[in-house]
Amino acid sequence: MNTTHINTATATPRTFTIDSTLSGVSFLAAARSEFAKLKALRTSWWLSIITVALGVFIAGAVAFSFQQFAADDSAMAGDALQIAIQGQAGSYFAMILLGSLGVIAITTEYSTGAIRSSLTAVPQRFLLLSAKGLALVIWTAAVTAVMVLLSHGLTSIIAEPLSLGDIFDAEIAGMYAASWVSVVLTSLLGFGLGLLLRSSAGGIVILAVIMFVLQMVLSILYGVTGNAAWVEVLMQAEYMNLVDNAVNPNAGEFSMVPALEAWQAYVGLLIWVAVPMTLGALRFSHRDA
Repeated sequence: MNTTHINTATATPRTFTIDSTLSGVSFLAAARSEFAKLKALRTSWWLSIITVALGVFIAGAVAFSFQQFAADDSAMAGDALQIAIQGQAGSYFAMILLGSLGVIAITTEYSTGAIRSSLTAVPQRFLLLSAKGLALVIWTAAVTAVMVLLSHGLTSIIAEPLSLGDIFDAEIAGMYAASWVSVVLTSLLGFGLGLLLRSSAGGIVILAVIMFVLQMVLSILYGVTGNAAWVEVLMQAEYMNLVDNAVNPNAGEFSMVPALEAWQAYVGLLIWVAVPMTLGALRFSHRDA
């Protein structure tokens, strides 16, 4: 009796490969698909709702405090721009929340294995990354715009001299736009960290370190080294200092280091975003999912 013996234990496993020469779907179709994925992700909605709710709550609390100070001491009232700046304090929480969404937007695909389906539909990896980035930008831009507008509305209703119509003031509108851009850029920073690390926990932790821990460490180092020039340069290039210089025209008044021009702050922020995005894209292009 003849039998055929197959040794499955030593069989060579099949590897997952993608033919990048295939055209796949178009960029717009890929972007629509990635946006649909964000909408289907429950975390997207939770983080977005918390972002708007927290931003509006903080705006109301700040406006109420300003109004109370103004009632007790007219010298503490402040001007419309200063009130508007303080009313956007919730944008700092929006950065960590929507930055975390940027991390999750890419790492979820690795944890579930869905990245293979995405690459099958869109074999061109850079096209896929561009579509994911565009979908993330549209989502976070919309959420941030809602938060900014509602925060302004509530702040202007509670605190004087800020009014609803001041949203068309050049300085205040420019500050709101800068705050909006900073949140969107931070979501892309999170996306780049997630792309590079492929770990939700790792990406979110590093994002938190960049936004909060690094600032404290450099402040301590600045004092320990007797205000060393090289530490001062690091503090100027630190992420949240760049955000403050981009958003707040009066940032230099309360900073330990000299203020930067707005364009310098934006260049610094773009570099912060570009580094993990570039490294993550290179890793994505050279390693299978």
